[in-house]
Amino acid sequence: MKHPRPVFAPAALIAASLLCLAAARCATAPRTEASDPETGKQALIATDEAFSRMAQERGLAEAFAAFAASDATMMPVNQNPVKGLDAVRKQFAGTPAGTTFEWKPFQADVARSGDLGYTLGAYELKTRGPDGAPVTRYGKYCSVWKKQPDGSWKWVVDIGNSSPEPAR
Repeated sequence: MKHPRPVFAPAALIAASLLCLAAARCATAPRTEASDPETGKQALIATDEAFSRMAQERGLAEAFAAFAASDATMMPVNQNPVKGLDAVRKQFAGTPAGTTFEWKPFQADVARSGDLGYTLGAYELKTRGPDGAPVTRYGKYCSVWKKQPDGSWKWVVDIGNSSPEPAR
């Protein structure tokens, strides 16, 4: 028995052609954070570094609020979670003058969708103790970031904890 030769209707040929064109377009489309994980990771590292710079230049309260999503949650050491921008600002309101809080991310990753990611890093907090003597504390942190409608990254969860002084 002979098998009949398939007959392609013009609509099927057009659909097949469009599918081929779409596949070719996807193969040559420019890479974005969503399609290129390395671009997303670099963007998150740069955002976290800018966040740290702002903390040095304009203060902790302003930097944490500027880089936080409106529904952000901080998880400070030995405290209950701090939720929302007003609470984040209040968290840093009593920071003693001369306090510096610097951090540097050492790792980042972004979801395949390109809209959620995290950074890991180390920090150094310098302040004065109750006796006025300088005190330096070290730690590590994890910040979860969410891409905003304007394309910027804002942190949605931030948690840190202490570490011993890093080996130099």
